[in-house]
Amino acid sequence: MAHVGAHGGRCRRQFVVKRVAFAGMLPSCRLVPPSFGMGAKLKKDDQRGVHAVFALDPRLQQDTLPIGDFPLCRLLLSNDSNYPWFILVPRREDISEIFQLDVADQQQLWQETTALAEMLKDSFDADKLNVAALGNVVSQLHMHVIVRKREDAAWPAPVWGKQPAKPYSPEQIATIRERLRLVLTDDFTFLEG
Repeated sequence: MAHVGAHGGRCRRQFVVKRVAFAGMLPSCRLVPPSFGMGAKLKKDDQRGVHAVFALDPRLQQDTLPIGDFPLCRLLLSNDSNYPWFILVPRREDISEIFQLDVADQQQLWQETTALAEMLKDSFDADKLNVAALGNVVSQLHMHVIVRKREDAAWPAPVWGKQPAKPYSPEQIATIRERLRLVLTDDFTFLEG
């Protein structure tokens, strides 16, 4: 048996097949070429673009305000006016780690994260952006993109646990939504809220 992997070596997730030609015997599957040094993955063509119904983790629902949708991710605003704190959540079920996304979704996540970070840095005049995927409290995969300024309450430390959350007023939320409407592209859909 041969192991399909990057550069012919072993990969983190091994798919054991008798021959690579075996993939051709599965009409609904194809081998996706390795990317970023990772092994090949089997992907169902007939399911491309079709995913289980997306459900947001209850803790994220409780602590955030929905802004809208990129092609992959739901954009949320943490309801803490101490910091402009945004969260991207891939609309995929049962995903807790970036490597669990297929290669196309991994690339889309990075594109959306990078585009959001660049836009926030300019729009909010950030001194620094904190970008992180932790998931120790909420296991559903989500990417934090936090605008930091030297004068914020936690600077230069991380924001977690430094200040009690201070909810946004309706006026502040409307101002942030308007600021985002001016800079988000056509591939973003705003949610009413």
